[in-house]
Amino acid sequence: MDATLPDRLHYEASNRQYLVLGSVSALLVVVFTVMRFIRPEVTDEATVWLTVFFAMVTLIAASAALFRRSWLILDTDGFESSEFKTLGKLAWSDVSAFSVRAGRQRGMPAPHLVTFELTSPQQKIAGRLSGLMFNGTIRLSERYPVKGRKLAELMNAFRDRALAEQGDRS
Repeated sequence: MDATLPDRLHYEASNRQYLVLGSVSALLVVVFTVMRFIRPEVTDEATVWLTVFFAMVTLIAASAALFRRSWLILDTDGFESSEFKTLGKLAWSDVSAFSVRAGRQRGMPAPHLVTFELTSPQQKIAGRLSGLMFNGTIRLSERYPVKGRKLAELMNAFRDRALAEQGDRS
């Protein structure tokens, strides 16, 4: 990792999955609507309900793409993410080293998720209460511009620097 680490970094996750879902749903709305006008004798009540369903999915996906912005902020004191608003800002000393684990998705490429564990007793209780912990670990599940291994390396560099500065002060 580069020795010239900035004091603060702010990343925003991509909303691409919502855009893809909205686009596919909108396409299906158009297909079902055109199908009803071209061959009205073939269509039935099911195509009407499918059109309504996919129209609602399109609206939900479009609003999620426009209004839901996931973020991750790293600074010298700790980090915070929109994924763990209930935990608040986590100090570097309250978390373990960051590692990368491949997500499990059958038949699909597995995303590499950054995972960590809470080390502070107060944070462990808050993590259990918030439902964020999965087998003792917490995952960053959003897709940030910095992917998997690079993000884990970056977060470990921030953590190492903060822990070294705390050691110098003691």
